[in-house]
Amino acid sequence: MIKIEFPITEKIRKYLKLEYLFNQYDFFIKQKHNQYISNVIFNIIFKLNANAARADIKVELINDLQRIVNKYKHHDEEANKLKKRLEKINSFSSYSLNSNKMMQELKVRSESPIGINDIDFSKYKIWNELQNTRSRNMFYKNLSKDLLAIKESIYFILRIIRKQTSKENLIANDMMAQIKLDPLIRFDLLTISLKTIVSYEASISANKYAININFTHPEDTKKIKKIIKFTASLHHL
Repeated sequence: MIKIEFPITEKIRKYLKLEYLFNQYDFFIKQKHNQYISNVIFNIIFKLNANAARADIKVELINDLQRIVNKYKHHDEEANKLKKRLEKINSFSSYSLNSNKMMQELKVRSESPIGINDIDFSKYKIWNELQNTRSRNMFYKNLSKDLLAIKESIYFILRIIRKQTSKENLIANDMMAQIKLDPLIRFDLLTISLKTIVSYEASISANKYAININFTHPEDTKKIKKIIKFTASLHHL
């Protein structure tokens, strides 16, 4: 089965994008050291610092953790621990741009069309040559340690949301379907499950009363209407 997640709220869209970045970081940090892997990891760290280390993200996470404390007693201990960790963070300092010239230059290069490279950048070239996988990972760990509470909170909240699900088998007649919503429930996420042999692409539009699902085929120039069977799962906190 192919599972596709659609965020219903802008907040959950931000959470999913940050989860994606953290997953990238976790993948590349496990790779053996070389300069190209370093370039990728630095880019991810800069993106995380720009997107995860924001006051609004911290506030939204704290509010959602409090909702979990109030609603799910069997998760309240972990939620409280994460909430307290977030509340202790006054400001994020993933790296000190003012005191680290190499980081300053890497940040500038990451925003250029070419991206991070070591051309005319001997400090970075030497740094890469002197690292092994272990020392490199320690360096990155120090850079991103303040973001760990953000990462663990996002993973925890999304895990709870994905578990709170109502599943329904549906048929898209003429490649369109609609899910009626209870306006008293604030849904956060929709998961559509399709058979692997199906290559139709799904898109959604939603309001508090319904979710409209449309399927298209990237190579179907004739726009032939077909019946598509799929499973829809709604999730909420």
